[in-house]
Amino acid sequence: MTTPSPEQIRRDIENTRAELASDVDTLREKVSPSGIAHRRTRAVKGRLGAVKDKVMGSTGSHASSSGMSSGMSGLADKAGRAPHTMKQQTEGNPLAAGLIAFSAGWLISSLIPASEKERRITLEAKDQVSDNADTLTAQLREAAQNAKDNLEGPAREAADSVKSTAAGAAGTVKSEAESASQEIKGRR
Repeated sequence: MTTPSPEQIRRDIENTRAELASDVDTLREKVSPSGIAHRRTRAVKGRLGAVKDKVMGSTGSHASSSGMSSGMSGLADKAGRAPHTMKQQTEGNPLAAGLIAFSAGWLISSLIPASEKERRITLEAKDQVSDNADTLTAQLREAAQNAKDNLEGPAREAADSVKSTAAGAAGTVKSEAESASQEIKGRR
């Protein structure tokens, strides 16, 4: 086994020193508040962009993360342009923008617990609907009984008329059959 030369040892030390400096810089960026804010902002924008693309369709103009300036100044700049950017993006499809706004509002309202006043109003409305249903059921029963009473007489008269007409027709058929039978007997 050969011992390394002092020149080789110096190069190894320089390489190790450069790698350590790079690792320290990377670690410093990962734990710095501005670095964390920048990554979180980029992640949220990516998720919102994906949702927007699914709802509104792809616009073809995506901002690349490499084009964003680093630190809080970039974040402040983006936040300042947000209303204008939102307006531009929703001008193409207001129905989708309205749907997104409605969905967001519905989601937020479902996460907020109901107040005591809302619970009381809901119970009052439920009681009122229940009372109205009982009243409506009683009115329907009364209307059905009235219809039955009003139709019973005419139905009986119609049945009697059909019965008498059928009896008259049966008598006519019987008398014609007897006369036909007499004719046939007379011909023999």
